[in-house]
Amino acid sequence: MRHIDPKEHPVAHVHQILLGGVAPRPIALVSTLDGEGNSNVSPFSFYNAFGANPPIVVVSPAFRGSDGTPKHTFLNILETSEFAVSAVTFDMVEQISLASSDYPRGTDEFVKAGFTKLPSVRIAPPGVAESPFVLECRLMQHVGTGDRPASGNLLIGEVVMIHVRESAFTDDTLDPRRLDLVARMGGTWYCRANGEALFQLPKPRHNGIGFDALPAHLLESAVLSGNDLGTLAGVATLPDVSAIREKWKTDLQRLGGGPALPDLFSVELRADNPRGALLLLFADIKGGISPPRRIAGRLQRCAQAFLRAGDIDRAWECALMSDEREIASLREG
Repeated sequence: MRHIDPKEHPVAHVHQILLGGVAPRPIALVSTLDGEGNSNVSPFSFYNAFGANPPIVVVSPAFRGSDGTPKHTFLNILETSEFAVSAVTFDMVEQISLASSDYPRGTDEFVKAGFTKLPSVRIAPPGVAESPFVLECRLMQHVGTGDRPASGNLLIGEVVMIHVRESAFTDDTLDPRRLDLVARMGGTWYCRANGEALFQLPKPRHNGIGFDALPAHLLESAVLSGNDLGTLAGVATLPDVSAIREKWKTDLQRLGGGPALPDLFSVELRADNPRGALLLLFADIKGGISPPRRIAGRLQRCAQAFLRAGDIDRAWECALMSDEREIASLREG
């Protein structure tokens, strides 16, 4: 692992490292007016929401890294105390790239980037009509972090009005598949919050047993990932290993009276058939073919496959019986 002391590296390098590692970051397309009423709109990825009572967002238009001068968005918000935040969708990415250009102050980036102005209700600056999610904000506080090039400015804004396109909802919940938002990564990279990038993770319904309750042979596993162990550690109670041991002994005794066994362990796993792979391991355990260490690793791979299939009970069986001592006990009958 590299150890990077920010004080010992150029600011540009530290900036690059932060952008690459603190990611993905939501993009705020911030629209403002200057004191003379000229429109400005520009994207910022140093942005997020903090709190809901009152609803708060923070945008950080840092001083330019090249010469330390302030950005027009920053000057406008300090001058008027108002700004709108519009979420960025995949259909807008080329337009936000245009809007990020460093045009002279007073240039209307709505026109340059081809955006349509969405009239606001509580503030003067318009939102971006092409966005499905727009926040009207009033400045509550400015927190400066320095006056040098690339120093940040935390502009804390209270959300006074929210506009959401009807098509973004499924029932009363915002649906990420309908929003199709994009986020900022490091360098020239972005990511799209849709398709295979989306996954669901339900909140725990109970207190899990935790990692500290997992058997040592699982914590030391070279097969099971942190996610795998986290799923196993999420059960309410540790399964009874003695009951599983007796069940497996019975299953081993019955082995051989049914259909023909599959051919290859790896093929069964690749075909998402952990039950077939486990049958092969039963035959291996019963026949005394492979050493316990090899069987233990393969049982953990079966546990992993059962976890992917959502069968936590079967996964726990394989995980607990992947202890080499348990495998030796099964062979002894």
